[in-house]
Amino acid sequence: MSPTRRLNLAEVEPVPVDAAACCDLLRQSANHLASARAVAAIDPEGAFALGYDGCRKVALATMLAVGTRPRGDAHHETTFNAAAAVAAKHIDDHDQVCRALDDATDLRRVRHATQYRGETVVTEAAADAIDILDTLLGELSDLVDRLLPR
Repeated sequence: MSPTRRLNLAEVEPVPVDAAACCDLLRQSANHLASARAVAAIDPEGAFALGYDGCRKVALATMLAVGTRPRGDAHHETTFNAAAAVAAKHIDDHDQVCRALDDATDLRRVRHATQYRGETVVTEAAADAIDILDTLLGELSDLVDRLLPR
């Protein structure tokens, strides 16, 4: 996990591992990636929203695979930070995925600005969201699969 991001254990709570929910979140994330790529040129806001939401869902699947979920007010940030903690524990070469989760946390700020201040998403931000989601799916899908009970 990035030294600049810390996980407060009070921000997560234990839940039963639900393999079906984890798989469904990964499927949704993969669909969001395909959809974001398809609309990026004509709808950067839509592509960004799909990319960001896909990042959040793959991170949530990672949390759920170890029997935790976010609680409190900062659900999205907690989700990304907790997924980074899981990745750091279970992936030997975790730098790339932890950087991507930090980048997803940064996307959250862009999302907030577009959702609550009406700012426009530039094409580069949509491309970043798509690239980050692609990295997270590549790295965390395998991890979730390994973590789920057989």
